Amino acid sequence: MLYQWIISLPMMVCLFWCIFFVVRAFGSVDEPRVKYTILLFYLASTVLYVNHWLFFSDCETTIGAYTYQLANLCVYPLYYMYLRALTRTRYTWDNFVLFVPAVLMAVFFPLNLYFPTRICFAIQVIWVWICGFRLLNTTRSHMDNTYTDDRSYLLQPTHALLILIGITAVVSTLLNVLGRDLFDGSVLVCIPAVLMAVLLFSLGYVAAHTKLPIETVSPEEHPEEDKATTEETNQLMHKIGTVLVENKLFADSQLTIQDLASAVGSNRTYVSNCINRRTNLSFSQFIARYRVEYAKTILLDEQYTDDHDALAHAITLSGFASEQAFYRIFKEITGLTPLQFRHKKQ
Repeated sequence: MLYQWIISLPMMVCLFWCIFFVVRAFGSVDEPRVKYTILLFYLASTVLYVNHWLFFSDCETTIGAYTYQLANLCVYPLYYMYLRALTRTRYTWDNFVLFVPAVLMAVFFPLNLYFPTRICFAIQVIWVWICGFRLLNTTRSHMDNTYTDDRSYLLQPTHALLILIGITAVVSTLLNVLGRDLFDGSVLVCIPAVLMAVLLFSLGYVAAHTKLPIETVSPEEHPEEDKATTEETNQLMHKIGTVLVENKLFADSQLTIQDLASAVGSNRTYVSNCINRRTNLSFSQFIARYRVEYAKTILLDEQYTDDHDALAHAITLSGFASEQAFYRIFKEITGLTPLQFRHKKQ
C-alpha cells in the first residue's frame, strides 16, 4: 500500500496543478499565453506520470508506453513555451524544433522503429535550461533598464523557478538515462518518486505566484538602433544629469526610462544606452545613486533630531519605493547602514 501511494505522488501532484491551472485558465484575467502554456505543461506532465504510475503498478499497455514517450518529449518544450509567454517574448524557431523529436517518435513508435528517445530528451533538457536562463537574464536586464522602483521581488520567484528547472532537468535526464526498468519493483523507486513530486509541486507553486509587470516587453519586440555620435552622447548625458538634479525626477518612486527620455526630449533607447555606456550601470542602478546622495543630505539635516524621522523622510523624499529597498541599496552603495552613516557624520 505504501509503495503504491509513493509511486503515485508525482501523478497526484500533476493532477492537482492541472486542475488548479484549468480553473485559473477560465477564471482569471492572466495573459492567455501564460495561463494556457503552463496548463499544457501540466497536462503533458499528468499524462507522463499517469503512465509512470501504471508502469510501476504492472499495468502498462502499448498505448501507455506510446503516450509516455510522447509526453516525455513534450514537457520541456512546453515549459520553454511557458517561459517565452511569461517574459512576453515571441516564439522562435527553437520552440518548434524542440517538438521535432516528439513528432518523429510519434511516427516511429507505431512502425516499431528504433528512435533515440533518451538522447533527444537529454538534448532538449540542456537546450531549454540554457535558453531559459538566458531569456530570464535578458528580461531582468530589460527591467533594470526600464524601472527604478524595487521590483526584485517580482524576479525572485522567476529565478527560483529557473533553479528548479535546472534541478528537475538533471534528475529527469538521469532517470531517463538509467531507464524505468532499473526501478521497477524496487524500493528505490521511492527516491525519484518523492524527489520528482517535490520538484513538480515547487514548479507549480512558483508558476502560480509568478507574474511580471504588464509593461514588461522584451527589447527584441521594439528594436531601435542607436546612432548617436560621441558629442551627442555627451550632450545627452549632461542633460540627463541636469534634469535629474533640477527637477528631482529621481524622487518619483515610479520613474521609468520613458519618463526620463520624455523629460530630456530623447529616445528611451538612446537614454538607456547613454547611461549604460558612460556609467557602466543599469538605469535603476544609475537612479539609485542619485537617490542615495539625496538621502544622505536628509540624514545629515540638523532639522531632523530624531533618527526615525530622518529615516522616514530620507526614504520618501529620495524616491525609494520601500524601506527594504532603501536599506539594501544604501548599504550596497555606501558600505554603511543609513543609521551608521548618520551617526558617523554627526
